[in-house]
Amino acid sequence: MACSKYTLTNTGSTIVNFNYRRCDDSMWDYQVELTPGQTKNIWLINGTFAISPVYSSIISLVNQGPFPPISETATPTPTSTTTPTATPTPSVTATNTPTSSQTSTPTPTNTQTPTNTATPTNTPTNTPSGTPTNTPTGTAAVTTTPTTTPTSTPTNTPTPSPTDPQPARYAFSVPHSEISSSEACYSSTNATLFGNDSVFENNTFFYGCSSGLCPGVNLAGWYVYAGEVYELDSAGTVGTIAPCGLTPTPTNTATVTPTVTPTPTQTIGYYTYSLGTGATSNDACVDFSSAPNTIYGSVAGGPGPNVNETLYFNSGLTVPVINGYYSNGTRWYQVTGGSGLITLSNLC
Repeated sequence: MACSKYTLTNTGSTIVNFNYRRCDDSMWDYQVELTPGQTKNIWLINGTFAISPVYSSIISLVNQGPFPPISETATPTPTSTTTPTATPTPSVTATNTPTSSQTSTPTPTNTQTPTNTATPTNTPTNTPSGTPTNTPTGTAAVTTTPTTTPTSTPTNTPTPSPTDPQPARYAFSVPHSEISSSEACYSSTNATLFGNDSVFENNTFFYGCSSGLCPGVNLAGWYVYAGEVYELDSAGTVGTIAPCGLTPTPTNTATVTPTVTPTPTQTIGYYTYSLGTGATSNDACVDFSSAPNTIYGSVAGGPGPNVNETLYFNSGLTVPVINGYYSNGTRWYQVTGGSGLITLSNLC
């Protein structure tokens, strides 16, 4: 799981909010504030930084490089292993010289001894030591000497084996969102995926790193390529594929009816809205008719959405929506400030 250090500076005059996934514990930080003129360093997992397109022009984002920094390692140590292989040859000749003096008595066995020694100096040593009294014992000594010769040959085996080459992986930088497919279509945050095929559409599985098994990388989310939204699970397997503007999960269409109920019951703690989203008011109005998203509002605000009401992504009303435009098909609503608060509204 690759990490980088980023330096962010707010060059505008408004508070900016952004999201990212921390490198130290892999936890998400949502709606992190950056006040006007403030500079902040963050350490994040690559591809997890997200910010609303509304504020991308007033944020200075500098990538300080991988973290922790990559250190160089010395690799000349394997070359030293090849030098000892030449040393075993003189040791073989030294061990054969004492054995030749014991095997001198049987004349038939002298034909085997020259095969063990590469030098002709062994032949004159055999002749003066021969005595007829040693003939019974000399035969037993001959059988033991061949056992010492194989022990010197295995020293040539420790040769380094080359590593197998890794298959090539192709990198694709694509818009990405972990919230929904529609958010991915309008996202200005890119993530890098790696596939075994150079054609993006031919890959049924993607990696989060350029080589190896990429331990700890979670690729769950939506990725956009050539106008198509690809849904990946945490392991990188491709699931649903749908064009931008269409939602791959039709369950959101059932939540359209609660938007017209004028009097909510007191047994629930939130309103449910079906709203389109987009980087502009027009995009949000168009998105409502093709891929609406389920958004929640508090009961205290009354039926809405309304200006000065806070919108949330969950029914527990704990995760506010991100900055941008939302629409119910009739009106559009602008959310600013990073806390999900509607600050402006008008007709589509």
